[in-house]
Amino acid sequence: MHSSMKHSDKRREALRLSNLIDKALNAKDAMSISKVITLIEEDPGKLRKYFDRLFTGNSSSFVIGITGAPGVGKSSLINHMIKVLRKRGFSVAVVAVDPSSPYSGGSFLGNRVRVRTLDERTFFRSMSTPPEEPLPWKAVLTMEFLCTVGFDYVLIEHPGAGQVNVKIMDLVDAVVVILQPLMGDDIQALKAGIMEIGDVYVLNKSDLPQTELFAMQLKLALEGVKRNGWVPPIIRTNSINGDGVEGVVEAINDFLSYARDTGLLDARRRRRREIETVEIARTLIKEVYDNFLKTAPEARRVINEVLEGGRDFLTGAYELYEMFLNYLRKM
Repeated sequence: MHSSMKHSDKRREALRLSNLIDKALNAKDAMSISKVITLIEEDPGKLRKYFDRLFTGNSSSFVIGITGAPGVGKSSLINHMIKVLRKRGFSVAVVAVDPSSPYSGGSFLGNRVRVRTLDERTFFRSMSTPPEEPLPWKAVLTMEFLCTVGFDYVLIEHPGAGQVNVKIMDLVDAVVVILQPLMGDDIQALKAGIMEIGDVYVLNKSDLPQTELFAMQLKLALEGVKRNGWVPPIIRTNSINGDGVEGVVEAINDFLSYARDTGLLDARRRRRREIETVEIARTLIKEVYDNFLKTAPEARRVINEVLEGGRDFLTGAYELYEMFLNYLRKM
């Protein structure tokens, strides 16, 4: 009897999950979409039997990475971009991985930005971002799920700017780098990472007095930069009133058309699939290894012997490796 009840509970849970996914994918129900994303965040492994429905690799959605240092106006600019895209009839989802973002839990919060375009074809989700990752992998899974749902544009708001962001180019279809006018030689500091990743550069707060000097420095820094023949444009904007945002959307679409025609878009998507497959597997393996270190007393013993001088660190490392292989064999 007890076994029969457990089996019945499992069937009910499977039916509930299947219905939830149906509502998210077919009815485009925002609450259902949000609940599925919560399940993805908590433990994607529990959804394994539904992976082929949740992550179809929909190629009709465009994924746009939007990055820039804190305070450059990313959220305000995204707000205006949504208005432009919705006015053109496109659906938009935003995944905000900036901890300081006003997006939270599918809503748009805070006094800095109020989205007046929120409707059934606009969706928001915020996520925390580990500083060592270009994008947290659960955010990548969320991004892929939103593509499966069928949003025309999936915008990824990402904090910071620099070398850590270089990998973003491998995870999205197009990268928009947002900058603001700086003083003196500060543009030199930007060359290290930002100049390598942008497909479109946005010079925001272009009403500031130092704009002309900065624009000239930025143009010089980008001189000679070409990716498969594409010359990244510089678009001036004012995210307070939305000036120039139409030009940003046009520049993004121009790049996407160019990337599609030249095969660059397909190459990036293939690269994204490879990274997702390899790195998510690496993450899963690391979780098993971390659990081994926490739970296997013999692992702690080896580490303590190294710390106490009983053996050298390299011998200890190889012993841990061999113990871990044995641990895997017993799983």
